[in-house]
Amino acid sequence: MTAQDLVLFLGNARYGEFEPLRDAGYRVGLIRDVRSHGWCADDGAFDVVVPWDPAEGVEPLAARLGEEPGVCVLNLREAYVEPYARLLTVLGLPALPEAEVAGLRSKELMRRLFTERIGPDSTGRFGPAESVQDVLDFGEAHGWPVVVKPAALYSSLFVLTVPGPEAAAETFEHIRGGVADHVRGKGLPERFTALQVEEFLAGSNHSVDLVVDRDGTPWPSPVVDVLTGADLGGDDFHHFARFAPSLAGEEHRRTMAELAVAAVRAMGLRLCAAHVEFILTAKGPRLLEVGVRPGGHRARVLHQAHGISFMAAYAAVLRGERPDLEARFDRPFGIVTPFPRVTGVFTGLNGFDRVTALPTYARHSLYHAPGVIAGTAAEGHWQVLSAELTAEGADDLQRDIGAVWEMADLVLTRPQGGAAERRRDRPHLLVVGGKDSGFRSMAELDARITLLQQRANLSDLQRERADGLFVQEELDGAWARSLAEQLHGAGTPFDAVVSFAEPHLLTAALIGESLGIAHNPVPAVERSRDKTRMRALLAEHGLPSVRYRPCGAADEAARFQRELDAPVIVKPADGSGSRGVTLARGPEEAAEAWRRAAAAGGAVIAEEFVTGRELSVETLTLDGKHELVAVTEKITSGAPSFVETGHQLPAALDAAATQAVEETVVALLEALGHRWGPAHTEVMLRSDGSPVVIETQTRFGGDQIWEMVELVTGVPLAAATAAGMLGLDGRFRRTPAGGGAAIRFFAHENVEVLAVDGIDAARELPGVVTVKAAAQPGRRLGPLTGSGSRQGYVLAVGADRGQAVARAEAAWQAVDFRLAPVTDGGAHPTS
Repeated sequence: MTAQDLVLFLGNARYGEFEPLRDAGYRVGLIRDVRSHGWCADDGAFDVVVPWDPAEGVEPLAARLGEEPGVCVLNLREAYVEPYARLLTVLGLPALPEAEVAGLRSKELMRRLFTERIGPDSTGRFGPAESVQDVLDFGEAHGWPVVVKPAALYSSLFVLTVPGPEAAAETFEHIRGGVADHVRGKGLPERFTALQVEEFLAGSNHSVDLVVDRDGTPWPSPVVDVLTGADLGGDDFHHFARFAPSLAGEEHRRTMAELAVAAVRAMGLRLCAAHVEFILTAKGPRLLEVGVRPGGHRARVLHQAHGISFMAAYAAVLRGERPDLEARFDRPFGIVTPFPRVTGVFTGLNGFDRVTALPTYARHSLYHAPGVIAGTAAEGHWQVLSAELTAEGADDLQRDIGAVWEMADLVLTRPQGGAAERRRDRPHLLVVGGKDSGFRSMAELDARITLLQQRANLSDLQRERADGLFVQEELDGAWARSLAEQLHGAGTPFDAVVSFAEPHLLTAALIGESLGIAHNPVPAVERSRDKTRMRALLAEHGLPSVRYRPCGAADEAARFQRELDAPVIVKPADGSGSRGVTLARGPEEAAEAWRRAAAAGGAVIAEEFVTGRELSVETLTLDGKHELVAVTEKITSGAPSFVETGHQLPAALDAAATQAVEETVVALLEALGHRWGPAHTEVMLRSDGSPVVIETQTRFGGDQIWEMVELVTGVPLAAATAAGMLGLDGRFRRTPAGGGAAIRFFAHENVEVLAVDGIDAARELPGVVTVKAAAQPGRRLGPLTGSGSRQGYVLAVGADRGQAVARAEAAWQAVDFRLAPVTDGGAHPTS
């Protein structure tokens, strides 16, 4: 390709705006505004990226661009309208003078040109609003309601309706103060503080985008319809939805196209793109305003709804070629941009899967990371996100646009002014899923926390503490990865990503790998979650293991048992929580055990059954350095499912056994490549004192083992991990609550619960930390098939392991489960 094929976007371009140009055969580049924090596509999306500092003016930029004759530059943003005009002039291209373009940004001038050059009925009545009295006088002369708005800003910022004279003073002062603050904050000229009062035009909103050639000939594209917040029942004029094909009648569409051409001619525009907005009143369309650039999201709507490449047409007129804006098809397509209903600090999205579940949902973009101030356009804020909807019919599109509007709680904000806003320099941690077992200690860190969560695990603590919160009904890994990438590129990148929840460990690792931030390596997580790969790794490194075999069918499990001529354990290769685990003593039992494991989902593995003392080893790894934190001894229900019914910490081990266990586990973590965070490794200690690895997970132990570790050692595993990854100072250790801890689970089976008494009494016993009993009277309990079959627990601490065990068992006994066996011959109460 030649230099003439290169099209550059000035300052900013978003996904969905530039791709059709590449389809049309152009190379696509970006003149990146190095001072802008607005959401923009990544540099890698462009063939050429030219850094530009607007503070230096456009002359150095023009000199660089002049080295490639014929290069074409497009502008999509209001903020660059004047520098763009100056750039074209310096490049020697025909364009409106910069000063003239600046004047045309005045809505008051626009309205005067419309009335003088098109006719008084082409637009609504208007006037300057320099005081409350101007608003009152205008309302008395032309009727209420009236609209007060900035005379030079855009994007419906600070536009409000004044219903009557009683609201004039409050509304005027609100807008004047907000506009003044906005203009100062953006460093805009003082003329941008001017306000205007207008006749309220009742009707539907529409727009036409045009390209204007060197001779000033405008070329209109099809009408795009707009729904504002006010159209949908709100009190804000932000553009909530833009969609096409237009629902306006053919005659009205033709009139709007003609009026758009007339408006562009009235303003004397040439060699540019223009965006014209209308209100379709009962008396026909009336002009609102013209922007000297394409309308927001309009190029994408035109491309998806009509097959029109508006950017190619824009480039064509700049090259002196005839633009092509003919529709190739009509397909209902819209873009919705939900705004928060209350201004505050943007903290995240609530239940965005409600949007992705819509039949018309196609894709979305998130423009801001948590921490920015977000609110309505009437208070000077821009959109937080956009979502694209594609439908078979116009009714389907309208239905789903309305459905998104009804999601009033979609964009979450909290009041401004908290410590989180004052400390934007804190390191930024991304947390994927999990419960308060991990989140509670991390909440105390001096760090920004963004949480991707599923609704069932969302807690009040998480709502209050998370600086960013994004909630789905079910936390989907692909969604989490996509969202993380968007957030990372939206101005507040992450420093680390963690998860302590089994289903989301791999998602967190993949996010970290993709973003290049601190994370646990993907191979370590993958190997630990696949018991077959784990066994192969143990064999490869000569670590103590058992004989095993992946079993794709029931007869393979039976054959493996025959070969060993000994009991085997059959279980899911990726399971946890004793789910689907069964002891099989013979071939027939092995086949049945396979069916049970397979029913839990996924691959199945059969392993040699070993006996001894069952231990779990809790470790903490910080940047590849492994520390043994605690060893816990477990009690199980025994064959066939070995459901855990208790744990006690520390395990009663002599020095030699402790050393053997530690050496084995550290060697395993090294082989895994585990780098960050806790690991929970299950070990069987044979009668001769030698350890055998059962399995490991790159997370802390469940069953409140994490809490027992913290109570006895003072180490909050989650906070210590996050602190290490973020480079925070200090070892996050607390004062231990005791020298030992023990937990006992209520694990009744095959009974009916008649009553549960004594819970409060159990809580009052010495050393008791927690008592939970979940079974309600009338509930029938089946067999214990996994951890989820248990009915609660008691957790206690003591001066040592023995005292903790005694206290836990006393509390367990104090909770009186009155039970009746589930039999055919009648029930007899038991305790």
